[in-house]
Amino acid sequence: MSDIIKFISYIRVEKRYSEHTVRAYTDDISQFEEYLRKEYPSIHITEATQHHIRGWALLLLNQDISPRSLRRKISSLNTFYKYCLKQSRIARNPVPGIVLPRLEKNLPEFINETAIDNLFTSPQFKEGFPGLRDQLVLELFYATGMRLSELTGLTSASYDSRKSEIRVLGKRKKERIIPLTSRVRLLLDQYLSDREKIFPGLNHTHLIITDTGNPAYSRMIQRMVRKYLLQSTTLEKKNPHILRHTFATHMLNNGADLNAVKELLGHANLAATEIYTHNTYEKLKSIYKQAHPRA
Repeated sequence: MSDIIKFISYIRVEKRYSEHTVRAYTDDISQFEEYLRKEYPSIHITEATQHHIRGWALLLLNQDISPRSLRRKISSLNTFYKYCLKQSRIARNPVPGIVLPRLEKNLPEFINETAIDNLFTSPQFKEGFPGLRDQLVLELFYATGMRLSELTGLTSASYDSRKSEIRVLGKRKKERIIPLTSRVRLLLDQYLSDREKIFPGLNHTHLIITDTGNPAYSRMIQRMVRKYLLQSTTLEKKNPHILRHTFATHMLNNGADLNAVKELLGHANLAATEIYTHNTYEKLKSIYKQAHPRA
């Protein structure tokens, strides 16, 4: 079994990385191995040095790869070589010391509160079960800040109507409980009641389903969210993640504690949540300029 296959098995089984992350690691490391095979046929991936990694990075930059994508690929190599070092397959990790291009700090985009109100109050949802399902999906994203993969992973047992909360399985199988608003709880109760009438005896436990009763899938949810956001916002990005950004920004703008938002989002550290405070700061600056006599 090759070192790469062992590493992929390690991050999938022991580290419990998501399938999306596993695919990204697999692609990045395999691309570097392919580069070595073409440019340095006699060099095994465990024999690569900083010279080889720099050459690959330069090739990628010449192919107009973004600095963010390059940093992710080098990070994948770093994790792989850390594993190899731990397994005594190499004497030292060749990645530390590689100089990478700086990233521009892009603030996460979010939908303003007026547009969010329009999203949920305009009579745009279809009649019947599909319209109820679509409204519930949008409400869940905005009310909880959950990720797309977390939403498609919900089961009927994830929801506790009595406690008005939902149990979410996040990255690395880390579970968190998110309270629900009374509006979302009522929608969920109605949705589950209608679903049972229309699709009795489903052979799966997925909470969100298609028009034919099958488990909802990521591409379907992405198309659905885009369809409704096209009617409500002019932002370029119209995906489920924009609703996660919006949830976090609106929570902080309305006085939520940063640590509380971190737990609700399922972030591993506070730094990941702090990016949303920049949007809050921009709002404060705007208020200051409008209100201060000498601003």
